[in-house]
Amino acid sequence: MTPNEVQMLIVGAALGAQSMNLLHMYWGWRDGQRADAAARRQARILGADQFHSSLRLYRLQHGSPA
Repeated sequence: MTPNEVQMLIVGAALGAQSMNLLHMYWGWRDGQRADAAARRQARILGADQFHSSLRLYRLQHGSPA
């Protein structure tokens, strides 16, 4: 191999490693966003469940029709 080809090989390997590093960083960020959205969604569901549970208890205690 000529020195130019060796240099191109090294530069190509370095660029490939950097691009894989960027891809892993992006995938980690995207997974974090999905996890945050799932946590917010779960918190909303839990809040709605608590509200409906307390409303059901209120109606039972006050004799309102369900």
